[in-house]
Amino acid sequence: MRKTYHIHIMSTDTTKKRKTDGSDSQGDNDVKMSEGGTTMAAILAKLNDMETRYTSLQNSMDGMKDKCKYLENRCDSLQRSVQILSKESKWEWSVPPIPLASHWHEFDEEYLELIDMFLDAIKSYTCQLRSGKCTDISLRFGNVSDDTLLQHDDILLPRWRELANALQLYHNPNPLNRFSVYNIQLAPSVIDLLLPALNGKKIDGLTFNNNNFVNISDGIKFAVEVIKNNPNMKQFCWDYNQLESIENVCLLLDAVINHPSIDCVRLEGCLGGNIDGYEALCYLLASGKSFELIDFESNDIQTRGRSAISDYIASDSPLKNLFFSDNMLNDDDAILIARSLQQNTNLSKFILDNNNLTDTGAGALCKAAYDPSSLNSISDCNHTCVIKINGYVPIGLIDDDDGKVISSPIDRRGAKIYRLLSERNEDGNNVQHLNSEFNNEDEENNNSLKLVPKVLECVQKYHGCTTASQGYVPPLSILYEVLRGWKMPELYERRVPDMSK
Repeated sequence: MRKTYHIHIMSTDTTKKRKTDGSDSQGDNDVKMSEGGTTMAAILAKLNDMETRYTSLQNSMDGMKDKCKYLENRCDSLQRSVQILSKESKWEWSVPPIPLASHWHEFDEEYLELIDMFLDAIKSYTCQLRSGKCTDISLRFGNVSDDTLLQHDDILLPRWRELANALQLYHNPNPLNRFSVYNIQLAPSVIDLLLPALNGKKIDGLTFNNNNFVNISDGIKFAVEVIKNNPNMKQFCWDYNQLESIENVCLLLDAVINHPSIDCVRLEGCLGGNIDGYEALCYLLASGKSFELIDFESNDIQTRGRSAISDYIASDSPLKNLFFSDNMLNDDDAILIARSLQQNTNLSKFILDNNNLTDTGAGALCKAAYDPSSLNSISDCNHTCVIKINGYVPIGLIDDDDGKVISSPIDRRGAKIYRLLSERNEDGNNVQHLNSEFNNEDEENNNSLKLVPKVLECVQKYHGCTTASQGYVPPLSILYEVLRGWKMPELYERRVPDMSK
């Protein structure tokens, strides 16, 4: 016979009554099933435990799916390798030379020289991969910063095929430092060769720069696919390949954000126009992912009063390098950023060349690194970050005339303090400033004399933080000024007499 279970939930009045007559000490927590004595709390705890186990199993299943996907890619890669090897008895470079002058007759000699250099490079990298001794692949046409582009030509396909086959067979346990292509058009036929060869390879860095994709969406899908199938990748660079829609931006950024290892991302000159560079940057910053380097140069970024950049800096994220050259940040942005730098201890390099900054904005940023108002103001400055504005590094961060930057924040702080002492020494007013800063101007109770030993010690100590001659004075000059201005006879009057005599 089926058992019937009844759930009894006592009302407030009943509870109060039972409390009054002392018949029940559990009060309104007394919710029981009539048979088995199982409390609702126990049922809820069991349900929570089941939910936790389900979540754990779901995560395990997702991990297994990723592992299966990786193994499938490895199997496909090995199968392609076997197919290549089955067609080769002994490999040697057999691609016929190209008659440059006749094939590219419309171009000048300089252009033909660049083509010849590219052909030599792709052959060299192919041979290195075949020998198992390749460390990186960096194919370029001209200088990286050039606008000159090598347009695709089907006559180049045999060379791309040889490179792709060599990549496919390359299984050195050490990863490639990078795979980079600069100023070379990547046509669909080239992408079809490279994509399967790059999948599953150990590549630390991936760079596509000015590649004039026939269809930018195909280029983005190519990059995203390579990113997804190389879980050990650390750096991704997508420069001067214009993103044409917000969907393209999100697709590319999501691949970076969801990648387990990428912590350096460079997106230069690919936003602007119909794409708001600031919104794309906010999308990346709001992801919660930790980055070591973010480079958004030449993307028409303007905040219009919004504070995502300064808020991110103030959050003191692990970010080490932030590059915003050739954008549209203004003085208001600079002032907000300067304030946020006072709360940051991780950012080590911040480049703001060629923005809409006047002396007001640049001055605020410089003051964040070097505020000569007082010794305390200098001590409170940011000593971790090197700020570069229009090629200029704020004072106090240079330790020689060649522009070498002091690496230690402690030494930077010391160099800045010594710089201020040097500047004051030129006017002979170190003691006056020190008395004022430490509020000891009363001649009858001049406790600032107690600071003399510490000041003398710091002069010598902080001089050791820098070897620069420009803008600094010898420590002996500062010592002489301080001792003369702080009335040495009074120091001797305060000394303890020698009772042995």
